[in-house]
Amino acid sequence: MEATRKIYRQLPDTLRMPENLKHRRVEVILLPLDTEKISHITSATTISPLARFAGAWEGELLVRENQGTYEVREDFK
Repeated sequence: MEATRKIYRQLPDTLRMPENLKHRRVEVILLPLDTEKISHITSATTISPLARFAGAWEGELLVRENQGTYEVREDFK
């Protein structure tokens, strides 16, 4: 029997299957390793990657340089 075991700190949305198990009959068992009870998690309550990224910069203050004057374009007809 070929068994593959992998422990994730945080389970991703999709899992990559090992090449030697692709297109074969397999049994997949997911067991939570924490005792935390999570209730009613939906896509509306999960934190998006953009929300985790926002405000994460810890380096020097970023300053946007002057962009100069913008060209005047003709209106669409």
